[in-house]
Amino acid sequence: MTRVENRAFDVAFATEFHNSDQTGLSVTKEYELLPQDFRIAPGVLVAKGGYQQRGLYAFYNLGSQRRAAGRFSTTMRRLYDGTRREASYSSRMAVRPRFTIEPGLSLAWVDLPAGEFAARLMTSRFTWTPTNRMFVSSLLQCNVDAHTTSSSVRWRWEYRLGSELFVVYSDGRDTLALPRTVTGSPIMNRTFAVKATRLFRF
Repeated sequence: MTRVENRAFDVAFATEFHNSDQTGLSVTKEYELLPQDFRIAPGVLVAKGGYQQRGLYAFYNLGSQRRAAGRFSTTMRRLYDGTRREASYSSRMAVRPRFTIEPGLSLAWVDLPAGEFAARLMTSRFTWTPTNRMFVSSLLQCNVDAHTTSSSVRWRWEYRLGSELFVVYSDGRDTLALPRTVTGSPIMNRTFAVKATRLFRF
């Protein structure tokens, strides 16, 4: 016997102005089946079952021709028999022709039958492109309410047309530096990865 686990319906409208700014609005209707209880936040448990959810999303984009482009958005939706309100902003600023900064801020307020909580996330991405075939990017995220930060650095080099080399380092830290972490240090996780691709033409 089959059963529906997820279903989504979305209606969206967007318009672009002569200055390349954009604005849009979308309405969503979703169904989600939770097979078991899960903790969505410390002390807040969502019970298993089927949930009907509706939402309204609106945004405004500043055109990419601006020195500081950006995106403002807001969301109001029904979530697990409660409500979620969210506001976010992300920007892209060209400091130099080959160096950009992308700061962002996301604020969410969730009110559920089992409790309420807030989620505040600050992000910042830096990208440097020394050549047309190479770039270095760094991402820093700070979750104020979870007292965690995560960071990553990625280097990408197209050493020949269609063939690339990636080197990525990332880690997660506990800003409270409590001894509950595995090693007793603020480092919660750390990864280092190398990936290479090669394009063969026949």
